Amino acid sequence: MVACAWVADVNESKQSKELRRIRDEVLQECVDGQAKMRTPPVFCRMTALALLAIERPRMRGRREMRLERVIATANEHHGLAGIRDVRWAGVIQTHIVEDAVCCTSPECTWVMMARVLSPAELVVLADSMMRRDPQLKRTSVERLETYLDWLGECPVKVWGLRACRSALRLVRENTDSSMESRVRLVLESYGLGAPEVNHPVVNPHTGRFMYLDMAYVDLKIAIEYDGQFHADQWEADVHRRRLLDELGWDVVQVTAADMRTEGDRHALALRVAQHISLRLGRKVHVRAPLSVKQLMDGRRSVEARWALAS
Repeated sequence: MVACAWVADVNESKQSKELRRIRDEVLQECVDGQAKMRTPPVFCRMTALALLAIERPRMRGRREMRLERVIATANEHHGLAGIRDVRWAGVIQTHIVEDAVCCTSPECTWVMMARVLSPAELVVLADSMMRRDPQLKRTSVERLETYLDWLGECPVKVWGLRACRSALRLVRENTDSSMESRVRLVLESYGLGAPEVNHPVVNPHTGRFMYLDMAYVDLKIAIEYDGQFHADQWEADVHRRRLLDELGWDVVQVTAADMRTEGDRHALALRVAQHISLRLGRKVHVRAPLSVKQLMDGRRSVEARWALAS
């Protein structure tokens, strides 16, 4: 069991502030909810994500937002308004939040979420638990692997364990947003390979690092996602792109509009393939997209098709 407290910082990012706001709201709901119970609950899944200040993934279908708590047996179930019981056969790791409530750890929460997430969002969620921002970093690939190995020793089958082991093939540490993770998965699905995340580039004028959202480093192609947390940085982004251009980087700008439909995602893949073609001096084709589940199974190459052909 690990205690978890949040210390605000003057340099706190907008994303961090928003997640803290959500955390505070849900924390109060949990305090009120556990006051109705005879034994202190362990909150889990979406409730745990909020308490841990982790960006929530996209859920399958519409779900009524209720507090969720984990139970080990059906005998522990009892109906309480506004609280959903979730059966779980695995080893439960826990966190104490603000010395007030208990929830599942990031690692335990990730595996429990496998039941209600698509393969793509399972990868996205793991990424979001391992942000580059130290204030938002909750776990690591090593800690996820250790917990999965621990679950593998359980005498009973743990639902979601196999999916999470497969998902780790696609997970990346030190990302900045879920949309960046989704863009990366789209590029992989169309056979363009996974760009490196948050590649550092030295600003020759200041000596400081700039971090590219994603990059095909050998080709000096940067892929930058413009989302809501970048909106007020327009002037700085213009200066950044001019500097990258001077340094020989080809910047591909991506927005939410490029990700709305399969047609939009296909068009994005074609656009990135065109930039790769110009760098290589030969035509690069995209393939029919593989599903993220197909990418996860390890039976197909996720190496960039253009790299294999070189």
